[in-house]
Amino acid sequence: MSQQPRKQSLLEANERFYRVFESLDYQAMEDMWEQSDRAFCVHPGWSALQGGKPVLDSWKRIIENTAAMQFTLTNVEARVEGNLGIVTLHEHIHSQVGQERHTSGAVSTNLFAFDPASGAWKIFHHHASHAVVPDEPEAGPLN
Repeated sequence: MSQQPRKQSLLEANERFYRVFESLDYQAMEDMWEQSDRAFCVHPGWSALQGGKPVLDSWKRIIENTAAMQFTLTNVEARVEGNLGIVTLHEHIHSQVGQERHTSGAVSTNLFAFDPASGAWKIFHHHASHAVVPDEPEAGPLN
């Protein structure tokens, strides 16, 4: 029995994407992504990556070189159009690479495809650009 895409499940998939990123679990990140030619990713300050392998290789490199990652998401807006999910948001990013801690902001667009057979959303497009974003709520310490 096929399921219908819902805004709430899209918001949950988007939240899961960021929690997986925070966990620095490459296998979980790989499972989030649609592995197809339409996979597309722009990390802040990087060139655009097209296709499943280059996109997943980028996540592997980030995860292998990051000691800690924490996001606070604000201004999250989601729309469902057929089996397409569109999420825009502000990312407040706290990260640690080696002993260096970084704080930055990004404006992001995430596109998800809904699979009615499994009822799952798969991300196939993530575009994050450095930006000045409004102040975030107080964040806790990095793990």
